[in-house]
Amino acid sequence: MELLILGAGYAGVRTAIELDRLLEQYPSGSSVTLVDRNLYHQHLSMLHLAATGTAPEQTVAISLDWILRRRNVRFQQGEVQKIEALHRHVVLTDGLILPYDRLVLALGAETNYADVPGAREHTYALHSYPAAMRLYHQIKNSFALAASTADPVAKQALLTFIIVGGGFTGVQLAGELAHWAEQLCTHYQLNRFEVQIVLIERSGALLKQFGVWASDPALETLSRRRIEVLLHTSVTAIEKIEAVAGVAGVASQQLRAVRTQDGQAQNLTFNAATIVWAGGIRAPQLIAEAGLPVDRNGRVYVDRYLRVHDQAAIFALGDCAIVPSPQGQPVLATASYAMRQGEHLAHTLLDEIEGNAPHPYTPLDLGQLVSLGPGAGVGNPLGVPLEGLPIALLKQGVEAWYLTTLEKIF
Repeated sequence: MELLILGAGYAGVRTAIELDRLLEQYPSGSSVTLVDRNLYHQHLSMLHLAATGTAPEQTVAISLDWILRRRNVRFQQGEVQKIEALHRHVVLTDGLILPYDRLVLALGAETNYADVPGAREHTYALHSYPAAMRLYHQIKNSFALAASTADPVAKQALLTFIIVGGGFTGVQLAGELAHWAEQLCTHYQLNRFEVQIVLIERSGALLKQFGVWASDPALETLSRRRIEVLLHTSVTAIEKIEAVAGVAGVASQQLRAVRTQDGQAQNLTFNAATIVWAGGIRAPQLIAEAGLPVDRNGRVYVDRYLRVHDQAAIFALGDCAIVPSPQGQPVLATASYAMRQGEHLAHTLLDEIEGNAPHPYTPLDLGQLVSLGPGAGVGNPLGVPLEGLPIALLKQGVEAWYLTTLEKIF
């Protein structure tokens, strides 16, 4: 049986690793192929650290050759152009056709700009390692230019950092950026009070994935780190300003205007050189283009066996899928759930190979951990709400542990 996995994120890599282990124990003659546009697996939950210079490349962009070197999994680099379910094959952008008997969609997600004018063109996203590196250099260059400009208006814009979205990504980036800003101010002899970090969230709470309890401790911690948090505030447009900040003839940056509206219909405008969009995700368009059933954000509907509705040979998991819990509610799109979905799906595929009845996926909620900068965080490990240093240390331990799970020793 030809097993084809699209996407080498948390879900796809974990499916491949577990399939390798199972097929080693229960040989069947089946083959496993993993497809990704990159030569590396991205440890996405550490991107905020990469964007602020505190995570080495090898811990965020991990070679797929290294991960698969002792595993019986074939890797095919390429970008998927289309999925032809009727013919049971996938076409890559270079024209290569990959047939399958069972297809696994683990394509992850992309940034959802929610049709906000200018958001796609004028913001940085934090959806990949290259994107994190672009943001890293942008932030560092902004401080360098601010230290060398004599124009106070341009200097203020260069030192204004807008983060749109108060979920995991936006909150973690804000906390790390506040810490890095102190170091950069020392290096470039700038005053930390000149730096404005603004976190904008359209709902009334941060970290809604946790429920309401996490918002207050997160707000308190971010406020202590001189981060301005605007709740009940939507970004209505992002526009390019004619003014360019920097040193004439040497270096420059284009400034943008971020236009917002709060719950009382009050309008605020921020001029900034660095705007990060962390306002949500959506699944890749090619899933909908394949004629598969999707929601308004392009995520494909699957049943409790992770099988796509009305598709006997296609499975989906992770961020690109709406995975139901036993109660019918969608499971959170997090790395923890994606990994365990991958492990479960590998067992389901083995059942398919051997002609056994599969077992439904039951999500295991181990809790979530969010860092708020060095020594700070909020989380609910095993359902217990905690905050502060214990969460920060636990999160560091979990990230380090994850890296150890990728290597096959024997």
